[in-house]
Amino acid sequence: MSVRLSAVIKAPNGYLLALRQDMPDSTHQHLLPGRMVDNTDRPFEDALQRALREQTNLNTTIGALIDIDKTGVNDEYVFIAHIDRANPVSGNFPDRLPPAPSGCSWNCIELTPTAIHDANFTPKGIGYLLAGHLRHGRQPWALADLRSRPPATRRHHKAR
Repeated sequence: MSVRLSAVIKAPNGYLLALRQDMPDSTHQHLLPGRMVDNTDRPFEDALQRALREQTNLNTTIGALIDIDKTGVNDEYVFIAHIDRANPVSGNFPDRLPPAPSGCSWNCIELTPTAIHDANFTPKGIGYLLAGHLRHGRQPWALADLRSRPPATRRHHKAR
């Protein structure tokens, strides 16, 4: 089984770095940078770091796992990635990136719920996650690691 590893990366302008896919019907969708890997390619952080280095030519540090989107086909594991300070990032950041993979183009998306919804993220759960946290005043790269959160519990109402 394969999974997709992706990362929320903060561009120097404070926006979210994403891949834009233009569809044949003149619509578009956005993906977070990352790639498909075999489910046995662990640790996922190392595989994602290699993928981001190949896609962006940037050295990144992989942080918290903020979401696992169960898509029904391939699950998407979403991590935070911080650009290492040693990268010579100056000037217009998107111009410094290599060509985007698979016929996509690099795009920086403003961090507002409206801009995130308009970006039409795939899978849809990624857009909902980001927009929801932004509505509550939480930047995506400040979210806690899923693995450090207590397990979900069901709350039952007492019978009256």
